[in-house]
Amino acid sequence: MKLLDTLLGRTKPVQANLDSLFSLPSAVITLESSAGIRLSGRAGVCFKPLAGEVFHEAEDEATTLGGSPDPSAAPGGSTGAPAVSLHTVGDSYGYRWVVVNDADIEDLVTRVHMVNTTLAEAGYGPQLLCSVFGLTDAPAGSSGAHGGALGPPAVRDDPPALLGGGISAGPVEAPRDVGGDSVPASTSYIVYLYKRGTFYPFAPRSREQRDNELELRLKAVLQADLRMEAELDRWFPLWGLPVG
Repeated sequence: MKLLDTLLGRTKPVQANLDSLFSLPSAVITLESSAGIRLSGRAGVCFKPLAGEVFHEAEDEATTLGGSPDPSAAPGGSTGAPAVSLHTVGDSYGYRWVVVNDADIEDLVTRVHMVNTTLAEAGYGPQLLCSVFGLTDAPAGSSGAHGGALGPPAVRDDPPALLGGGISAGPVEAPRDVGGDSVPASTSYIVYLYKRGTFYPFAPRSREQRDNELELRLKAVLQADLRMEAELDRWFPLWGLPVG
């Protein structure tokens, strides 16, 4: 960093490290063992669309590559890799979402990584905003499940209001279920901020209401495995997510 930047308090933006997405499966193992919460199998990549045929070609390529099935998988997802549902939707604010449903968590993360990488390599990295992964309660009887109890809050003070402007997705097409495999509805989320290279939890409870205490507890569990966003005003709300 240059001396002038230091004197003026300017910092360079953190470069996106998409490989950090591959830390999610191990992080969620920790979350499941301590709280009985796991990834739901639903995820989405949010970006700002651009006009022009070239951008739409890149978007189509990202969707095609991200949804390419494992050639060893049997038709219908009955054996081998699970069936995959992947589609693109828009919202009333002009954002676009590539929505991925995949019951295999490692495959889900790989496909989200591939969608991000394809758009970034095509020169559209500045259009990428975030990737969102749904969380849900682990099935009864799962190893380490404790009924979703996260224990006492890691932060004793009253949590601040996390109601920054952020991205607010409007009404979107309903998510499609994965054929042949159960993908439960998401109850809370892990958000990866592309331009920050950080993660944060988001726990909506109703329209424009969120569970701040749960978010802070999720952060306390996940911070050993993920680079969590330290600035709470960047924990943007994502209302009306298509990652249902």
